[in-house]
Amino acid sequence: MSMHSGQPYRVLVVEDQDLMRLAMIRELKAVVPISLGCIVYGAGTLEMAIDLLRTDNFDLIVIDPGLPGFDPTSKKARLSVVEQIVEASPTAIHIVVTGSDTIEEWHELRQRGAAAYLGKTGLNREVIAGALQEISAKGTAVHLSEVQMTTTEYHYSGLTPREQEILDWMRRRPSGMKRKDIYEQMGMHFDIDAGTVEKYYKQARAKLMRTGALPKGV
Repeated sequence: MSMHSGQPYRVLVVEDQDLMRLAMIRELKAVVPISLGCIVYGAGTLEMAIDLLRTDNFDLIVIDPGLPGFDPTSKKARLSVVEQIVEASPTAIHIVVTGSDTIEEWHELRQRGAAAYLGKTGLNREVIAGALQEISAKGTAVHLSEVQMTTTEYHYSGLTPREQEILDWMRRRPSGMKRKDIYEQMGMHFDIDAGTVEKYYKQARAKLMRTGALPKGV
């Protein structure tokens, strides 16, 4: 992932489903190191996206090809959505995210300028971060839909966003991994020191213990 010196990384998410768009915005902000900065815009229609692209430049654009006004089952319509956005932003990196992904569509979109193609099923922060790394190293990335959950999700409204993130990482850590190692790994990811990670984790754990509902793996 290349960054402009002194300038925040600029991202546009083109997705009509509100919850998915907001989730993508949150995850994209999280994978860009805090020290570099990230500005993310959201657009729910192709028209909104094109209007933004007339006046703003973006480093990365995430596109759902099944937008309002286009038949999401039509190959021609889906390709047209991506083509119009690529043509309006030739210097950006384009990632297509879709719930009806096929390897055939990926080949078509790659020929039209898409750098990556991600299925929505199984899509998470690690997949997005991995795709950006692959694009940086190889120029393209593809990750088709697959169910990847290995543990149930657990959310508590009394946790801060950072406490929840660190709790999630702790619950997903590989079996046998020492806490010291996961603290250091999370510190590198969140751009904070391992001691601060440990502090957040202990705060989150104490809150959960007070509820009497401490989940497995914590």
